[in-house]
Amino acid sequence: MTGLSSDQVDQLVLDVYAQGGLDPARRRAVGPYRTVLVVLLYLRHNLSQALLAELFDCSQPTVSRLIGRLAPIITTVLTPTAERAAARDLHSTVRVDGFLAPTGDRRKDTYTSGLYSGKRHRCGFNIQVVGSFQGTLVLTGKPQPGAMHDAKAWRESGLAATFTGRLHADGGPGAFADTAYTGTGLRVPHRRTKGQAPTESTREYNRAIASRRASVERVIAHLKNWRLLATGYRGLLDRFPLFLDVITKLEIYRAS
Repeated sequence: MTGLSSDQVDQLVLDVYAQGGLDPARRRAVGPYRTVLVVLLYLRHNLSQALLAELFDCSQPTVSRLIGRLAPIITTVLTPTAERAAARDLHSTVRVDGFLAPTGDRRKDTYTSGLYSGKRHRCGFNIQVVGSFQGTLVLTGKPQPGAMHDAKAWRESGLAATFTGRLHADGGPGAFADTAYTGTGLRVPHRRTKGQAPTESTREYNRAIASRRASVERVIAHLKNWRLLATGYRGLLDRFPLFLDVITKLEIYRAS
């Protein structure tokens, strides 16, 4: 129901309590354990706050306060787990790709807001993802406007800076990506030259990269199981980075 095992949920409740996010001495409409469940269900299933209020027998403003208060605390308590995973996985060659997290049409002028993706014909944020060769999440970048090309989004998201000195050209483990990332320093397939048939070595090289990139598609599929990123984020746009951050940490925690 939450995407986490019962043991993981129990441990998360204890960690949030230790961080000061839950005060059992204070009378609340929703108890400590159920408070964490509210946040997890909101992120996992993208349930409306009104529906969560009905399910947990409280008011919609209470649900809103719980989500706003606990999401940053959950991010904080899971950051060490995420940092350990990143430190381990970035020693190996990783995989890079992006996806659109839909937001619905929020702007008066859809086409100049920057959120509308002509490629995907939807409004949303361009989310850059780094995955390990085992198919587990390593990092996500800062969300960028949906209209932004993947190569630029890679740079603007902050992930390019993370890979300074880690690329193949620097002697590092580097990363594989598709042709949308040409010019970024990531290892991408060779583009076909107009009027020329690709050589067998080019085909073999491109097949090798394609096979190695498959794992990042699994990573994105796992991320989209947190339905807030897949079925349409309804909250304030300036709060989306917070929810992307907490979902990133939760997905890494889930797979740990």
